[in-house]
Amino acid sequence: MIRFLAIVGVCLAGWIWPPGEAIAEGLTPVPFEQKELLQVKVNRLIADPTSQQPVVFLADSLEERALLIWIDFFEANAISWEIHGIKQRRPQTHELIKRILQKVNGTIHHIVISHIKKNIYYATIVVEREGSFVEIDARPSDSIVMALKFKAPIFVSKTLFREMAIPLEQHKGIEELYGFTLQDLTLSLAKAFSFGSTRGVLVSDVRTGSRAEEDGVERGDIFVEVGEQAVEDVMLMKDALAKSETAVKAKIFRKAHFLTITLHPPSP
Repeated sequence: MIRFLAIVGVCLAGWIWPPGEAIAEGLTPVPFEQKELLQVKVNRLIADPTSQQPVVFLADSLEERALLIWIDFFEANAISWEIHGIKQRRPQTHELIKRILQKVNGTIHHIVISHIKKNIYYATIVVEREGSFVEIDARPSDSIVMALKFKAPIFVSKTLFREMAIPLEQHKGIEELYGFTLQDLTLSLAKAFSFGSTRGVLVSDVRTGSRAEEDGVERGDIFVEVGEQAVEDVMLMKDALAKSETAVKAKIFRKAHFLTITLHPPSP
């Protein structure tokens, strides 16, 4: 948020005072290739049942699939306030930025969530003033709040959405549908299972007669990869399973050895 405020301040300085050449170069029209983007909307805001960290769902127009982004509590509150129309007694950070932009006749034109790198999503806020545009690098959470405040469209790269979005219905109960219970690895659990890392997902229970049992999943297994995707926590594991439309290979750690088994996730 501090970095975001600093960048906004620099951009506003170029609008309020006569810009130098370097600043003026940043105020050229921004290309807007909508054909490469998918417009989404905030579908829901929940708490991750495992970590209690807020998760925002960005769904397509049919609300069939959604991109899930884990965010901080401050931004989650700000999103919730916008969704429910709750006004604060004094302007919070995002409201302050909105008022500053409005004072200089600026607005949020749109935001784009463009890509993911090392499990971190990246976004861009496009600010417009009197026909000039400037792109601001920002976290998706801040970008979403500002888009909601200005009722600006939210876009996601079609490639990113295709690769990372999951079916909304399937996400509701993958553990129940498949028949096992998952939990994140703590340091003490990792030591107890002689596993040298906390990056993995522990199977704490397998329901008798379930598809998980049929696939050979056992209580005490530690999932490391699903479909060649590293699963470092429960939500990544759920997402990997939800995106698997057919049988998928999984790498597990069992009784001091790494094994590969085939999973058959439930259909949506």
